[in-house]
Amino acid sequence: MKRSLIWREGTLWTEGPEEEPRAWTRPADLAEARLGTDLEPESLALADGRDLLACAFTVAPFARGPLPEPAFGEAVTPAARAAFRVFLGLDGLGDDFHVMRGEPDDFLVFARRTGAVWRVGAFTVEATTLTVRFEDVWELTPPDLRAFSYAVKVLRDGACAVLPGIAPDARLFIDLAANGGFLFTFMPEEAAR
Repeated sequence: MKRSLIWREGTLWTEGPEEEPRAWTRPADLAEARLGTDLEPESLALADGRDLLACAFTVAPFARGPLPEPAFGEAVTPAARAAFRVFLGLDGLGDDFHVMRGEPDDFLVFARRTGAVWRVGAFTVEATTLTVRFEDVWELTPPDLRAFSYAVKVLRDGACAVLPGIAPDARLFIDLAANGGFLFTFMPEEAAR
């Protein structure tokens, strides 16, 4: 049976095909129920992409209380740092959060929504190419907040750009450096002005 974990409006929900949705007000409450843990890290020393992924898969979901400010190593690229900060919700948790896909020793792609604006980010261990299908998060957007044209701010290692007129069915392909990342901000065209 596949169980989904979804962070929505300040609450972690577990859902499965044959079970009632169950709400957890804090990810640590779920971890305690499943693993009997009470993890409270005093520091986050993140030397490289492997450390980012270890934190994302084993520390962040199970920590009690807020996580400390990360201390990034020189190997972690600026775009990976920005994406990881958004992943942790250090600039605000927003209304909705989803881990879209990932492998613990390879990469992670996530999406965080605040109102009608989505921030989709990723970080990786090895150099790779990832695909972002915006329609995957657009379909998670409440219908009254959906738009049919978006401006996309792209932050990736070595480049920053704004792409206007992006449709909800867009697929963006991006090359990542080792220990790298990206952060896309999808804003309805009306909000981007």
